Amino acid sequence: MDFILGIKAFSLDKILEMDDGFLSDSAEHQHDERVSSVGINIKGEVDQQKLNDWIGWLLKEKGIDIFRTKGVLAVKGMPQKFVFQAVHMAFSGAPQRDWAAGEERVCKLTFIGKNLDREELVGGFNKCLV
Repeated sequence: MDFILGIKAFSLDKILEMDDGFLSDSAEHQHDERVSSVGINIKGEVDQQKLNDWIGWLLKEKGIDIFRTKGVLAVKGMPQKFVFQAVHMAFSGAPQRDWAAGEERVCKLTFIGKNLDREELVGGFNKCLV
């Protein structure tokens, strides 16, 4: 761990040499009002095929506007938590730790992007529930 943390890849002194206004909070910047996030936190399990179909459609049709997606899902018939992430249309996910005995099975997802439609995302995900 010391090897990784000790590489000192970031040096504030070097940054300030190149940009003396780096720490200034009066610098001009703009925020894109179209960028937002949508979180979903629902008790229950999803059907794997319905989820695959929906996520595939969503990332194909809306992936250019979805900057980042991640989540932990309870998939029916899967004893492990399914953890995934996506950047635009690139998706990766895999089963991780088992759900603990007595642990409530829930699905948690977060989307970050522009022009996100909360109702469309929640409605589409709800159709994947068992």
